[in-house]
Order: sequence, then structure tokens, then C-alpha cells
Amino acid sequence: MSGPKWTPAQQAAIADRGGALLVSAAAGSGKTAVLTERAVQLITDPEHPVNADRLLIVTFTNAAAAELRARIGQALLHRSQLQPGNAMLRRQRMLLQRAPICTIDAFCLNLLHKHFQALDIPPDFTPADPGTVQLLRGAALAETLENAYRDPDFCAFADLYGKGRTDKPAGDAILQIYDFLRALPDYDRKLDEFLAPYEQENGFAATCWHDLLLAEAARCAKAARELLMAALADCRADFAQEQAAAEEKKTPSAREKAQAAVAEKYEEAGTRLEKAAALFAQAEQLAAAGQWDPLYDLLTPYVLGMEEAPGLKGMKKRLGGDHKAEIKTRSDEAAALFEQMTQLICCSEAEAETDRQITLPRLRALFAAVRDFDARFTARKRERKLLEFSDFEHLALRLLRTPEGTPTPLCENIRQDYAAVMVDEYQDTNALQDALYRCLAAPAGDNLFLVGDLKQSIYRFRQAEPGIFRQKLDSWPLLPGAKARPRPPEGTPGTDALLALDANFRSAPQVVAGINYLFEQLMTPELGDTAYGNGQRLVCGAPGEYQGSVEVQFLPDDEAETDAGWIAERIERLVSAGEPVREGSTTRPVRYEDCCVLLAARTDFPVYVEALTARGIPVYADARENLMLAPHIRPLIALLKVIDDPSQDIYLAAAMLGPMFGFTEDDLVRLRARSRQVQAEPDKKPARISLYGALLLALEDPADDPFTEKVKDFYAHLTALRQMARSAPAEQLLEEIFVSTGYLAALGVLENGARRREDARRFATFCATSGAGGISALVRAIDAAAQAGSTGQDTVPSGVHPGCVSIMTIHRSKGLQFPVVFVGDTARKFNASDIRQPVLVHRTFGAGLRLRPENGEGAYKTAAYTALAAVHAKELRSEQMRLLYVALTRAQDKLILTVPLSSGKSAKPFAKAAAFLAAGAGATLHQQANSFADWLRAALLVHPCGGPLRRLAGDLELPFADTRSTVAITLPETTQPEQEQQPEELEPQAPAAADPALVEQLRAGFAWQYPAAALAGVPAKVSVTSIVHKQEQTTLERPAFLSKDGLTAAEMGTALHAFLEHADFAALAAGLAGGGDTLAEAIRTERQRQVEAKLTPPEIAEKLDVSKIRRFVEGEAFARIRAAKQVLRELDFITALPASAVLAAQGSARPQADSAAAQARVLVQGIADIVLVFDDHIELLDYKTDRKKTEQEFLDAYRAQLDLYALAIEKRFAPKPVTYQGIYSFSLNRLLEV
Repeated sequence: MSGPKWTPAQQAAIADRGGALLVSAAAGSGKTAVLTERAVQLITDPEHPVNADRLLIVTFTNAAAAELRARIGQALLHRSQLQPGNAMLRRQRMLLQRAPICTIDAFCLNLLHKHFQALDIPPDFTPADPGTVQLLRGAALAETLENAYRDPDFCAFADLYGKGRTDKPAGDAILQIYDFLRALPDYDRKLDEFLAPYEQENGFAATCWHDLLLAEAARCAKAARELLMAALADCRADFAQEQAAAEEKKTPSAREKAQAAVAEKYEEAGTRLEKAAALFAQAEQLAAAGQWDPLYDLLTPYVLGMEEAPGLKGMKKRLGGDHKAEIKTRSDEAAALFEQMTQLICCSEAEAETDRQITLPRLRALFAAVRDFDARFTARKRERKLLEFSDFEHLALRLLRTPEGTPTPLCENIRQDYAAVMVDEYQDTNALQDALYRCLAAPAGDNLFLVGDLKQSIYRFRQAEPGIFRQKLDSWPLLPGAKARPRPPEGTPGTDALLALDANFRSAPQVVAGINYLFEQLMTPELGDTAYGNGQRLVCGAPGEYQGSVEVQFLPDDEAETDAGWIAERIERLVSAGEPVREGSTTRPVRYEDCCVLLAARTDFPVYVEALTARGIPVYADARENLMLAPHIRPLIALLKVIDDPSQDIYLAAAMLGPMFGFTEDDLVRLRARSRQVQAEPDKKPARISLYGALLLALEDPADDPFTEKVKDFYAHLTALRQMARSAPAEQLLEEIFVSTGYLAALGVLENGARRREDARRFATFCATSGAGGISALVRAIDAAAQAGSTGQDTVPSGVHPGCVSIMTIHRSKGLQFPVVFVGDTARKFNASDIRQPVLVHRTFGAGLRLRPENGEGAYKTAAYTALAAVHAKELRSEQMRLLYVALTRAQDKLILTVPLSSGKSAKPFAKAAAFLAAGAGATLHQQANSFADWLRAALLVHPCGGPLRRLAGDLELPFADTRSTVAITLPETTQPEQEQQPEELEPQAPAAADPALVEQLRAGFAWQYPAAALAGVPAKVSVTSIVHKQEQTTLERPAFLSKDGLTAAEMGTALHAFLEHADFAALAAGLAGGGDTLAEAIRTERQRQVEAKLTPPEIAEKLDVSKIRRFVEGEAFARIRAAKQVLRELDFITALPASAVLAAQGSARPQADSAAAQARVLVQGIADIVLVFDDHIELLDYKTDRKKTEQEFLDAYRAQLDLYALAIEKRFAPKPVTYQGIYSFSLNRLLEV
């Protein structure tokens, strides 16, 4: 029996002995088989054999470890059968059982059990379950927050987000940073590194954030400039085309007129595009040169509206050439990039430096709270003799490495135990785990064998660090000649090398070609962390007659129901048509179990299940739900809670109504009714009792009927379980529940019964590990696990479920393969919640906060926060690109993608994509993507099969990408180009004669006019102020922060009005009579009185212009006030006035005297500053603080207002007439008669 046929690259990976080897193994390249064969050959090496228990093989999951151990065992067994007398092979099979083939957590746990005495941990520690961890974290966090609030700086931090109303944002920030740091070695030192950029004296310009933001701004400017130059070229082409058409006019005057019209139409567009392109070119140059403030100064006038924003928005003349749509799209996208630039460079260097200084104490207080939480959480775990998974790794690193980073003596000894250190799925390693591998490997690291695929690193949310793999990928040299190196001479260290396994043995040729095409267009070092070139591009390892296929179905909308419905229909057609898939060297008809639907999230699983079920298609949804919320586990939880405390009505009802005891709702009603009957007896005192109380009362019922017997049996059963719970361990209690109620058997007959039974067993395992403290402790652990969303008992996904279509998330599908793969829900937005956290942290670029303006609402992003958000957004999209790669590479024979034509607000995504691609700005387009669909549309647009998509984009002359792949692209029928049809020729018919009476009736109807149409222009109600403002032009005012006195003109005017409204005129008159300093003192005293009476804010009072008030008191206006019999201030009124007077005040034409409009009345509302009442007349005064107005301009602006005031006041004080109307101008310092 011949062994497997290895490719030259696989053989090199198996046989290389020249030092450390990093194997970049593409999807479907047989890396597990290579890892197995390398281990076997190390064990059976004729010259340098290695005992099986001296191989340390680290896998990502326990299931992978078990599979690998089994494969190595099978290979050794096969060799033993070929060599029956070989005792060494038999011995190695025995040693294999104790070989450390496991996850890194399991290895570290074993290490701690062996060497606990070297650490300050109890020998009988146990791993903590997620529920208990959640409880301890909550208690430690509460203590931490209580202690942290003693620090004013932490209070200032907490107020940034919670505003004193809740601790949750501050607590979440502590936990977020703690969890982030726990994936790093020496994380306490990392906090000091995060503070360093804030503590340095070189200022903001010396920080990494300064350079990050400028680099990103330069990228945006470059892309915008490229878009605008393409738009400008199109604009010139259209101009030339229309000019040529104008020149064909027959007469010179017509030609001249047509040419002038074309020139006028394109002049503004061309000028604006040229100006905008020049702006972006200058911005790009400044950003590339590191000129922050000049760039900020360049952008600021546009932000403030002082300059016209780049682009063609609001252009008066509309373009009409062949490229008008493309020009508009490109200019709009350039304007969007400009907005992005203004958000990146959002403040001056001085402002960024101020933010840096403000952030430091808050960040320092936050990190102190993180350290305090770490100490308290550790102490609580120690009290319970518990360790969590991250503790295993950190404590193991303490055993192996000193704080200075040198190996400990124990590390030197442990290293001798392992002849080779082999790591699978190395792309998902974090910095802490990588430090452990370096400690366990030989001093030179030359016995390391690392296998992984950077393109499949999809666990960033678990703190996986793909940069570790990428650093080696970029720095380690290729294995010379891609051939195995011999073992170096004794005492000579080996060297590092890199080898690529790019042959894919999983997918059919056209599937490989399609995947290669898509990622050649999309994946780059900036987007995916690696270039999709040689060594990363898939090579078909299993060519043959069967080619496979790639299909893309475009859908009319992005609704999940639409997507699910089409997929269900396509699966039904696939199976009914018996389309072929491979099986060995032949083919067979496809079955339901061959199909898998991959989705980015579980949210819409029910929609897809429903769509498949509606067509009679059996389906298995790998929901990986929270076990504590599963419907078939809830009755068990309810029963356990009743065993702990039976007085809980809801849980008791749930237990009784569940399948274990078979009560019905009517039974519970009957139970309550019986309790009331018993209470109604004379010797019983009526009381409100619980359901359990009703149960106890029912036991006293002497009736001998089935219902009473059922109640008594239930009570006896419950009592027995409660007694058992006092002494028996939790696993025994659960076993008794299963046996005595027959619950496992009941689950087995339900739909998906095997899975439900498996879940019940998992729940029992959880109870066994969490119930050591008794039934009450078990109930608390259940509640905590429900809140945490995990029990630590997650199932391992399996590839095929017989007879069922599988639905699973892309993450759960990793490592699996299916003949037919549907990738759906591609329009789902990427989850960017991590980018919006109150605090952002990054292993390389430190930490950043949002700050709240003093006495302001909302929080703004500091430059540090903005830079970190940009980095996180880039890393998020890189991981999403890798996630898409994982999804597509699950397919063996058929890959089917569903993509909506548009998503959300993006009504023309193909036009946008074409605009970027044609301008050479595809990289920027891909970095802006928010869903898989955005990438897929752009990539397929330039595929040779993408003709229908190019027509949707406007038939742009995009260059086709060079590819041998074939993609079947299908659009919804409604979007297909319609075939032109010749209209049927109809015989001409004479028109029917019109009905004269009907014609006259229609004419009369259409000629009717509303008799009171003039009233449409008459308002029902107006305010006097609105009339004045309507006549005035709005002017931009200098902002308060730029004013010398800190107040705008409007604010100063309000302050003067408020002062005079509350001023004691008698006191001011007395001061005036005293003359000189007496008046000045009277004004100051009055100002102080208003401040003390809280009539005027102190900050406003201090900035009042006393000289203006003095001139007012010394002038004619105040003399009239002193002479009046009565002074009414801020007199508000509302009265009905003739519409003609109001319309005239508004500047409208007066209506005719006999019209309905002239006879109408309008409600007029206003407030008069000063009304002076004399014995026989009324005088009106109004204060005005307008600046830069002449006397005539004042009169023109406010005459209408004073006239309306006079009409309203005369009506109120009739028969006294208004004989004087005056405006006091504080800018002119005199009274103007109107």
C-alpha cells in the first residue's frame, strides 16, 4: 500500500531540519497532513529519532489536538503493522498518549500543576468557569470604582462619559483595557508605555499620532486629486464635443451664440474642478511634508464656510455632456474625502497639545484603576482557589522568564524536555503566547516549526495578533530552493526560513480561479496584511475534468428575506436537477447535506431557517446559542432554582409546566382555586400566598382524585430532590433529575433531539464544575453564565449533518469544507463598535480619549483618539477581508455568492466604484468599504464577465482585469436591458367628435378661481421682530471666541437690554443729579445689585460697556424717561391690526380697498422696550445695539417696527395718541426720532 504523494513544497516542510521554519499554508493545502507526517518522521528518524513525548505540538482547539494525536497514532500503527517486530514503534505509540499535544492553555495548566510551588498559588487550584469569573469581576469592579472615585482625576475621567449619572462607561473602560492587556506579556509595563507619549516634553508634533493622521490625510488628498483630475478630463472632453457641435451651426451668429452658451456652461465647472484639484495637491504636499498647522490653516476657511467647498455642489449651470454622471460622482466622492480630511486634521497643533496635557491626568487615573482592579480581581480568585485561562499563560510565563526577559533556570530545564516545538494555526497567536513559544524553544529558536495562514487570521476580537505572523513573513528568508535543509553540525545553531504551501487540494479549478481573481483585486498589505501574490495565491492541486463553478446572484434589495428566499430556491433547484459534485475520482448528484450557507452573524439565522423550511428543505443551524437561554435547558434551570428556593412563583410555574412534570395552565389555575377554597373556611385566615403556598394547601385536601394525586407526587419528588441537594454533588443531582423525570428521553424524541440531549449533557458538565459550593452557589453561577453569554462548554462544529443543509457563521466554518457553499448576507455592515469605545488602546500606538469641552455638552475626539480610530478601522477592514477569504475557501465544487445591487443609502454603488477605479483610486475605494458587498461589486465590475454591471455603472471604459476565471453573473430580471420591440402598426382612425357641452363644462371648471385667493398672502399671525428680520439681510458675525471682549454683538446687545430692563432709574437719576463720579458710582452700584439679585450673570456684568450706559443716562432718551408720569418696560402685547398695515410694514403691496385681504385682520405680537405714559399722550422708545449702521439705515430698518408698535399701543391706551417714536442707538450714542 503506497503512502500519500507529497508535493515538493510539502516534502520540504516535512523533511527540513536546518532551523526554525515558518510554513505559510494556504487554505486546503494539507497542512494538518504535513504536520502529522513531520511528527512521525521526527519520531522514526533512523539517525536522530525523537521520543513522541518530547514533541510539543500546540493546536488552537482541543478537538484539533485530539485529531492530530489520532492521526499520528494511526500513522505509527500503520508502520507497526508493516514492521511487527519493531519494539521502538510500539514504545512510541505508548509515549504518544502522554505527549504534550494540546492547546497552549492546557499546556500551561499542566505546567502550573507541576510547578505550583514556584509560584504563590494553592496546589489545589481549579479552573474558573465563565459564570464564576463574571461574578468575581463584578465584585472586584465595584470595589475598584468605589476606591477610584476618591481620585479627582478619575472623577474627571468618569464625567467625560457618565456625566455623574452612571458608573457603567467608566467600569466598561476599566474592563476593556484589562482584557486587552491580558493578551500581552508584561502588561503592567505596557501601561507605562501608553503614558509615555503624554509625558514627553517634545509636544504633540513628536508623537506617532501626528504622523499617522498626516499620512492618512495625504492618502485622502491623493485619492481626491486623482478623482478630480479624471473628472476634469471628462469635463474637457464633453466641452470639446459640445464645442464641435456648436461649430456646425449654419450661420456665424448661431455659431457664436452656441459657442458662448457652451463656454458659459463649462466655465464654472472647469474652474471649480481645477481649483479643487489644486487644493488637494497642496494639501497632499503639506501632509507629506509633515506640515500640520499649514495644512490646518489651508482647510479651516472651507470648514468655516469662508471658502466654497471643493466639488460641484450648488453649481448654477448643470452639465449636459456624455460624462455628466461620472463628473458628478467623482466630484461628490472627492468632496466626501475632503470631509474625511477635515475630521483627521480637526485642530491646530496647539489645540492638540492642550488636549494631550488635559488627557494625561485622566489617563493616569484610569490606568491606576486598571491596576487596582487587577489586584482585587486576582485576590478574589485566590480566595476561591480559582484561575482563569489568561492566568494560566501569565503564570506560566512567570515560571519561564524573569521580569527582565531572561529565561529562568526552570525554563532551561524544561527546554531540555522538548526536541521540537510545533505550533499550528500560528496566525491566531497573541503576543503573550508567542513569548511562551520562544521560552519553550531552544535558545536559538531553531527547533520551532510554525504553521499558519495569515489570510485566515480572523480572531482579532480574541486579541489575536496577525502582525506577529506578518513580521516573520516579511523578515524571514525563503527556504533556499524550496528544498529541505540538512541538520546543522552539532553546536551550530540553525537559521530561520520561510516556506509557502500554496497548492490547494480542496477546491475545483474554477473555484480556485474565482477566489484568486477576487483577492488579486482586493487583498493588499494595507487591506488584509499581505499582498495576494506568489506564495499567497492559490494553486490548484487537484486539476481534472470537473471544473466546478462560481456564481454571483445580484438581488434587488439588501433584505435578509430576499437573500434567504433566493438561496432556498437555488438549493431546491440544485438538488432537483441533480447537479454534479465530486466524490473521489467521480461525480454524483448533489444532496442537501452538501450545501452550507455561511453568514457573518447569527442574527438572521431564523430568517434563513424559515425560508428553507418553507420549501421543505431540512436544515441545521449551528447557532451556538447561549446554553442558559436554550428553551430545552430553561426547565432544568427553573427546577434547580425551585430546589434552592421553592417560593419563587415564576420558576415553580416553569418547572411544573415543563415536560418533566406535565402540568397545564388549567392545572395551575385549579391549584390556585383550591387554595382559595381552603382559605375560605372559617378556621382559615385569608391571605395572599405564593404558588408554593398554594401547593402546600392543596396537600391538605382530602379529595382522592387524579389531580390531587398528581400534586402530591410532584411535591414528594421535589422534596426528595431538595433533600438530595443538601449533600449530594451537583452532577449526581442532575443525573437523578434525568433518570427520575425521563427528561433526556423526552428530549430525544423532539426535533434535533440528539443535539438537545448533547446540550443537556453539556449543562450537566457545567453544573458539575460550578456546583461545588452547593445548590445556592450553583444557581448564582447559572445566573452569571447567562449574563456572560458562555458556559465554557461550547460545542465543536461538525462539517456535515446528514440530510440537512447547514447554516453557520464564517468563524464557525473555519477548518471545514463543503461541496456547495453559499455566502449570503454580504451587505451586512462591518461591526465597528470597537472603534467607538470611550477609550481606544492599541499595542503599538498607545491610548486615546474623547474629551468634553468645558461647560459643554457632548464629547469631541482628540487627535490621539482620531489617529487610533483610523488604525482600528484599517485593522477592522483587514480582518474582514481575511474573513471573506475564509468564507470563500470553504467551497469545494460550487461557490455561490449573493450580492444586493445596492445597500442602504448607496443608490448607485457601481457608479461610485467605477469612478474610483477609472481614476486609479481603487485602493481608497476598498478602504472605504463597509460590507463584503462593497468589495465584491468593485471586483466584479472589472471582471471580463462583468458586462451587465458595467452597463449599470454607465458603460465606463474600464480596463478588464486579466483572469482565466469564469464567473456566472446574474442580475434580477427587472434590471436586465430591455429588448427593443417594434410597435405594432395600427390603422389610422378618425378622431371622435367632441361633446360641446362637456367641453364647455370642462373649460368652466378649469377656469374657476378661488374668490379669496388674495388671503393666501395674508399671514394669520406675525411677530414684529420677524417683520424686521425679513427685511434685513443676514450677516455673518465674528464668533465670540474671536471677539476681544469674548461677547458677540448679539450677546452684548442682550446684556445691555437686560441691564436697562432691571435698572433702578430713580437711583440712576439721583446719580446724574450728583454729577461726575456720582453717576459712575451709581452705575457700578446698580450693576452689582443686579448681579447679587441674579438678574445679570457676573461674567456678563463685568463686560458691560459702562461708558455706553453713562451716555444713555446723560442723553435725551433718559430725560424723556424722567419726565414721564409712568414708565413701562418690556411691555408685551398681542393685538389684531388691519392686514393692509401689516403688509405695508412687511414691504408688500397694499391690497385693494374693497378686497377680502384689505378687510382681514392679522394678529401682531411684540415687546416694546420702553412705553412712556404722560397725561395726554404716549411716547415709544426702543434700544438698538446694531453696529456699523448710519442714522438713515437705522430709520429705514426699524420704522416699520415702530409704526406697528404705535398702532398696537394706541389701541391699548386709547384715546391717548402716540406722539413720539424714538430709537436710541448705543453705537451712535444718541436718540433718533422716527
